[in-house]
Amino acid sequence: MAKLYNTAAVSRNGRVEVDGAEPTALPVIQPVELGGSGGGWNPEHLFAAALATCVHQSLVLLASSAGHDTEGSTVRAEVTLSGHDAQQYDLAARLVVELPNITDHEQRRTLVDRVARHCPLANGWEMSVT
Repeated sequence: MAKLYNTAAVSRNGRVEVDGAEPTALPVIQPVELGGSGGGWNPEHLFAAALATCVHQSLVLLASSAGHDTEGSTVRAEVTLSGHDAQQYDLAARLVVELPNITDHEQRRTLVDRVARHCPLANGWEMSVT
């Protein structure tokens, strides 16, 4: 398999620095629900953003190559952190894909199934289409 792209991110001192991204550093703050001050990014925000973006880019690429209109399409990634105790956590994600210009339900479902295989971050997460 040919390498297509490489990037890196480094987390230190309450910030994550992403190679090639503007701004290059994002403040990373624990959410209020977990005892933090909130008001910044947290790992779950970053994962939701990456997941929604990856799925949406795959959706636009695959849909447009099949001649579908993706204008107005959206992907919402809902990420949930659950804890068993202070040492063990689980992450769950649910993706909601909206395709207002593809009216045939079977075409939408087929496209979303293809997207789930195309986007490397989407593997194994629940994905619904509207």
